[in-house]
Amino acid sequence: MNLRLLQLADSALPVGGYTHSWGLEAALARGRVRDIDSMERWTRNWLRHALGPLDGVVVGAACRAAAAGDQAALADCNELMDASLAPLSLRTASREMGLHLLQLGETWAWSTAGVGDLSDLGHLGAGGVWHHPVAFGVLGHLAGAAAEDAIAAFLHQAVSGMIGAGARAVPVSHTHGQQLLAYLHADVAAAAAEAAARPLAAAGASSPYYEVLCDEQPRLYCRLFRS
Repeated sequence: MNLRLLQLADSALPVGGYTHSWGLEAALARGRVRDIDSMERWTRNWLRHALGPLDGVVVGAACRAAAAGDQAALADCNELMDASLAPLSLRTASREMGLHLLQLGETWAWSTAGVGDLSDLGHLGAGGVWHHPVAFGVLGHLAGAAAEDAIAAFLHQAVSGMIGAGARAVPVSHTHGQQLLAYLHADVAAAAAEAAARPLAAAGASSPYYEVLCDEQPRLYCRLFRS
């Protein structure tokens, strides 16, 4: 068992992920999500059409680039994320969470040297800011994980975060939330395998409506989450 990877994917990490809803609140406002069944559909579609094809592919590419010591490839991962996240709320959240995750990685005995070896941080495009999937992929490599395992851990913690947001905003109990997470395990595994097989050039989400919802979220009258 890779305990380092478990720690990396722990929802208790103080990187800000728990404060984000990834467009869920806008979906609630539009009546697209209203109960456990619609929450399951929302999370599965988000995983299949947005999270896995973009973030998941980038995690795998970053993990492989870190293993090869290829900083140019890491810069490509970062720049692709910056260009692909059209809603400002998503782009800002990804940058902040990535930066905080790497700062946390600098404090861990098993990753501090590896993070320190990435000395040319300012070269990584987008003003030297690291996006969350890129940082996760780098730390996944430093944790000794293969690319597909790092992707699976990333997708699982993201889906768990989405369900956790739903438990606070939808009539969904924590017990039902854990049941929903169990139902989605096969989807997470399939999405991880598919993302691991794709090169960075094939990364990209295919859900414009999701981006519309994310763009709407900061303008909602009442909000529980930042994004």
